[in-house]
Amino acid sequence: MKAILYITLGVLFLTPLLPLPSAHAHQQSSPHVVCTNAILADFTSQLLNGTHSTIDHIMPAGACPSHFDTRPSDVQRIASADIIVSLGWEPWLQDLLDASGASAALITCAGLGEWNLPEGARSYVSTLAGQLSAVFPDHRDLIRENAASYLHRINHTAAHLQELMASHGFTGAKVVCMEWQQAFASWLGLNVTASYGPPESLSTGAMLNISRAASAPGVCAVIDNLQSGTSFGASVAADARISHVVVTNFPGAIPGTETYLQMLAYNTDQIVAGLSAHAYKQGDISELEGRISSLTLQRDVMLTLTLICAGLALAFFVLYRRK
Repeated sequence: MKAILYITLGVLFLTPLLPLPSAHAHQQSSPHVVCTNAILADFTSQLLNGTHSTIDHIMPAGACPSHFDTRPSDVQRIASADIIVSLGWEPWLQDLLDASGASAALITCAGLGEWNLPEGARSYVSTLAGQLSAVFPDHRDLIRENAASYLHRINHTAAHLQELMASHGFTGAKVVCMEWQQAFASWLGLNVTASYGPPESLSTGAMLNISRAASAPGVCAVIDNLQSGTSFGASVAADARISHVVVTNFPGAIPGTETYLQMLAYNTDQIVAGLSAHAYKQGDISELEGRISSLTLQRDVMLTLTLICAGLALAFFVLYRRK
């Protein structure tokens, strides 16, 4: 009994002295990264590929960042993170940090431009690669390799999409665009003749100006941003009898857009389809107008010939009566 008691006491006294797994070692082996949105989550996933990390994001891909309401489950998600990656301007993030008591490393991607543009995406990837390497030095070489590979794929995709637009003859095509997609539309080579902000913030005068711009000669489409709402753009396009194109600025909001590169390709394909539909309709209208013009000419010729024949018949009748 005394031996058992001595062993038990020894275990109790020695247990606090045993080495515990460090949080740093846990982070290095299997980091859990929580991003505020899907675009940051995809960039981070590309960079941490092969590190056995888990990547999660808070805001649903189809939600507007300014109108997103956090959920109780988001507090636990933040609390479990080793790293939190944000844009730096999410109005709801600080409340989650305070509520969760999170002690995770914070990575902020602020002032890096628009990720819809390949140039902006490259800035995000380079910035994230540097900051993730600082947090996880054991993965520095792998992160650097992943970044180089991903930047190459971004460049390749960008070149392909611009060539696609040019091959369809859409360079310089006139469009009206939601302002959060304006830079992307211009990058594709489109001529953005007018842009508008979030529909809920537009005055009546601004709405009328956009409607007039969409109805101007040569305008082919209204390009809308999914997360900002699409009913206003749809109404403007319908009134102007032009195409209505809906694109997304977050991956995963639409099937087939799970990654950033898939999102870029999808958005470009939607624009090509919308402009093609407008060109087809315009071709049909021109052909119909040509047929109508031809039929009108035939009608006028037949009417003229009928009148001539009637006049000649009347003249012959008068001459015949005089005999």
